[in-house]
Amino acid sequence: MTMEKIQEMLKTLLYYDNCEIVHKIRGEHHTFSLSYAKESHTFQLENIETKQIENYKDLETVSLALLQIIESGATKINTDS
Repeated sequence: MTMEKIQEMLKTLLYYDNCEIVHKIRGEHHTFSLSYAKESHTFQLENIETKQIENYKDLETVSLALLQIIESGATKINTDS
């Protein structure tokens, strides 16, 4: 999946912010869920197995985290830049 496709998916979440839309992304060893929290205006990325949740305020940062999961089969969310 390209960065452009990821950002298009995220923009869809923003556009339909009054609906509950959850995307599931499968990494090599873990599955992640992605949603948008309207109340806090953040993207929430959760490792379903470990229950680790990271919140992202901007489209670019969450896009990079998703790309890392998809391309490298990450087993955890890395927020280090």
